[in-house]
Amino acid sequence: MKRSLVVAVVAVVIVAALAVAALTVLTPQRPRIEVVKIGVVYPLTGALAPIGQDQVNAIKLVFDEVNAKGGIRSLGGAKLEVVLGDTKGDPRVGADETERLITVEKVVLVMGAYQSAVTETASMVAERYGIPFVNPDSTSPLLTERGLKWFFRVTPHDGILVTGMLEFLKDLNERKGLNLQTLAVVYENTLFGQDTGRIIKENAAKYGFNVILDLQYPARSPDLTAEVEKIRAANADVVLFASYLTDAIQFTRKMKELNVRPKVVIANDAGHIHSDYLKAVGADSEYFFSREVFNPDLAAVKPAIREANEKFKAKYGKDMDGTIARAYTAALLVVDVLERAGSIDPESIRKALRETNWPEEKVPMPWRGIRFDEKGQNVLAGGLVVQLQEGVYRTVWPWNVATVDVKGVPFPGWQR
Repeated sequence: MKRSLVVAVVAVVIVAALAVAALTVLTPQRPRIEVVKIGVVYPLTGALAPIGQDQVNAIKLVFDEVNAKGGIRSLGGAKLEVVLGDTKGDPRVGADETERLITVEKVVLVMGAYQSAVTETASMVAERYGIPFVNPDSTSPLLTERGLKWFFRVTPHDGILVTGMLEFLKDLNERKGLNLQTLAVVYENTLFGQDTGRIIKENAAKYGFNVILDLQYPARSPDLTAEVEKIRAANADVVLFASYLTDAIQFTRKMKELNVRPKVVIANDAGHIHSDYLKAVGADSEYFFSREVFNPDLAAVKPAIREANEKFKAKYGKDMDGTIARAYTAALLVVDVLERAGSIDPESIRKALRETNWPEEKVPMPWRGIRFDEKGQNVLAGGLVVQLQEGVYRTVWPWNVATVDVKGVPFPGWQR
């Protein structure tokens, strides 16, 4: 009887072993994921190349740190690889580069592309192929009004940010008794500029302002003298710009040359806050304001901002600006999403993006967190206003997070 029992047990063990062996043959092991390719599309040549390179540097800084610590744990330590696409600042090139990254390089997610007009075309390509597109920085409201399934924008859009600028000007009027009434709105003829102009015109009256100059100009114009002459003739209390780097530099220089002196100059971020703009115009932009989403001086009040800025400055020798900080934040998000997805399957990644719910303290930005609505818009993001004081942009609004009070209003004139 004992012998029969032993034989039976041995038979069962043999059968089980054969079954496992057969299952192994029929169901091969899933290949180990060594590398996760992330497509990164930005302007890397041309006038906007310095801005594009800053964003690439921020993304690589995050990914390099993750790789040094062992990679994506839920993917068995897979390393992150940045695969670059150069948009050259052109929407058609941006679309072509995105398609190349998806079809040839086999990236599992795309990040980019700074300019709203380029993001519009590039993200449509990702949508067609069913690949998640994470946008750190483009602010056209229309980008999240297209009914896309695979598009996720981390930054607030201009519908939030531009009306915030008007609210600031209204608050500034009340706080300083400036009697600001008239606006000159100057914007380039791309999606970013046109949206800025449209939102200002639609909302100015609600905040007590009258737009007396609506000036759209060709982006990257070789000569903006005629435009500055129109600004001077309008003589508005406030001049509000939506311009990228080279145009921002040219406007400032020409306004000084022609001694155009509005009471307030305020920009919708972009070229006016880039470090290369400050290098080019020096003290000539002293007391200018800009809409922002980030400022290094907020490191004093939020540890996540301090940590991010210190890392970037240690590596690249300069403070973050809003564009850099948003790219850095988006890269942190991509890492977290991949960890939670535990897969490089696009649908799994998209699901993890949808389920994102970061608290305020986790985000190296002055936001309430990151959570996407059904359109792919981060509903917890907001804006700031900064002012150049002694060569450094300082946070001046909202008043409850301001690190300094506003200065130089009305604008005292150009320093010679």
